[in-house]
Amino acid sequence: MRWIVLGFLFLLSVLNYTDKSVLGIAAQPIMDELNLSYDQFGLIGSSFFVTYACGGVIIGILTYRFNTKYLLIIIALGWTASLVTAYFVETLAHLIFLRAILGFFEGGTYSLCVVHLARWFTSSERGFTSAIMTSGTVVGTYVAAPLIVLGIINLGWQHTFALLGLASLVWATMFFFMKDEPQRPLIEDVKSLASNKEVPFKDVLKVFLNPYVLSTLVISFVSMWIATWVLTWAPTYLIQIVGLEPQQMSLIFATMGITGAIFAICIGKFTDSLFKKNRSLIKSYDRVLITILLIGSVSYLMTTIVSSPVLACIFLGVGLVMNASLLPLNTAIKSMVIPKNLVGSVLGIALPISSMAGVISPWMTGYLLKISGEDIRAGFNSGVLIVVVLYILAALILLSTRKFKITTSEKEDARRVNEEENLQINVALNK
Repeated sequence: MRWIVLGFLFLLSVLNYTDKSVLGIAAQPIMDELNLSYDQFGLIGSSFFVTYACGGVIIGILTYRFNTKYLLIIIALGWTASLVTAYFVETLAHLIFLRAILGFFEGGTYSLCVVHLARWFTSSERGFTSAIMTSGTVVGTYVAAPLIVLGIINLGWQHTFALLGLASLVWATMFFFMKDEPQRPLIEDVKSLASNKEVPFKDVLKVFLNPYVLSTLVISFVSMWIATWVLTWAPTYLIQIVGLEPQQMSLIFATMGITGAIFAICIGKFTDSLFKKNRSLIKSYDRVLITILLIGSVSYLMTTIVSSPVLACIFLGVGLVMNASLLPLNTAIKSMVIPKNLVGSVLGIALPISSMAGVISPWMTGYLLKISGEDIRAGFNSGVLIVVVLYILAALILLSTRKFKITTSEKEDARRVNEEENLQINVALNK
């Protein structure tokens, strides 16, 4: 059952990022039909991210009181409502309103998925399962795009929006019949993890401001920074700087994304095996994450040095593959260092911070390109060097704050051991 649940979370991630990307792909027909200017169309995109941050906070906090299964169903139904009603769009205001609704309900998706995943898988499985779950973002970004294009060309943008809404409705209907949580409670091998305890909601800011928790939020910011840079500028970089033809660019771009997803799943499995062996978060997930950050920083740096198109593609590809592993590894760490009843709330509160990277990153590179004049390569190199600095800073912050991570006390450990022993005795007696 738990692997079926993971499959549902993967599909939800696919739908999440497909819904995000459909507006950009349908930009031209929407602008033509509604007679919109570029700045008006930009308002539509901005409205999504404003409510996205608000939804992340509100829905994340709701996880403290409400079952994540039903919250996930509610957000999927929210997507359906905002997408199917595209048939009624006649003005700019209508479209802004519908994208704002979609943004609100999509804002809580990540935190809900992380909390629900933790209900079904132990800490020693989080790297692998988080990678599978988050690989849906790659499928939604790279693989679903051609299908969306075909839908817009053959059916029109409104029908395409409605079909995506229908897909969300089907997902919600099928997920309704899934169990809320495993029949038997999960038993953790490592008792000192903060995820093994619950704390009052009044301590949410104290947990949020824990140095090690903050370091994981810094990594989320960095990951979002490069992810939005890739979606906005990587195709232009490959065409104008590397010198690829559009068809070559699309093939290489998709290959980088798919390779990143496969690598993330493999590195997640490897990290899980390390954790099972040494039972140390620091010697497994933390250490691998720092290594990924350092390799990524070197790879991005090399793209500003090499002149060969082949080498530029290779180093950029390595950097993007490393970035694909940041989200699942960081997700695994956050699910272990935050008390289990506050994971959704903390991630929801943190979402506006990481979302700012999605706003600043594309604009920053555009500004650097503008001031670089005709030397476009210098502008791109400056943008990439910012990524290098962010990667190194994130690694140093994570390294310097690891000793502050939240753990359970020895008293809590003893109590939990007794509870688990009593549970095992009851199970044996029932048999």
